Amino acid sequence: MVWVFRVCLGLLIAAYASWLASPLLVPLTAGGSMADAIAATTAEAGRLGWTLPSLWLGSVVLYLIAAVLTAGGIGAAPGAYFLAFGAEVIQRLLLQTTPDAVLADTPTRIAAALEPLNLTVDPGPLALAAALAVGLLVLMTGVWRGQKGQALTRHWTRPPIYA
Repeated sequence: MVWVFRVCLGLLIAAYASWLASPLLVPLTAGGSMADAIAATTAEAGRLGWTLPSLWLGSVVLYLIAAVLTAGGIGAAPGAYFLAFGAEVIQRLLLQTTPDAVLADTPTRIAAALEPLNLTVDPGPLALAAALAVGLLVLMTGVWRGQKGQALTRHWTRPPIYA
């Protein structure tokens, strides 16, 4: 049954990655072309430099790779996920010094999405904590060498006997 959890976790990660990429996907769903989305990205990169958009696109791609690896039960999934998480943390740190970013401004979009909940805490660190918790779930469902394909969750229900 761990494979069902892995697939659901992979779908959750893919949904988050597509939400992160929504500034690129919205012009495509509104009838625009890929050239419009690329033009918006290059315009932002021309204003701010390539560091912030590269981190943003890199984290989206790494989250998508981590989603596929997690759903497949491949052992490299935690590495890909935490690389994407690290890129997102660095991106958010850079956003504090770059107030005029539009496409890669993830904390503003998170605050707008969570506004109907009337949270009394800042949603930025809350979203990072949720992403870290998902990363720990990816790590928990991982398969390492020597386990013969069994996830870590099995060792919680039936601990291994070392004799």
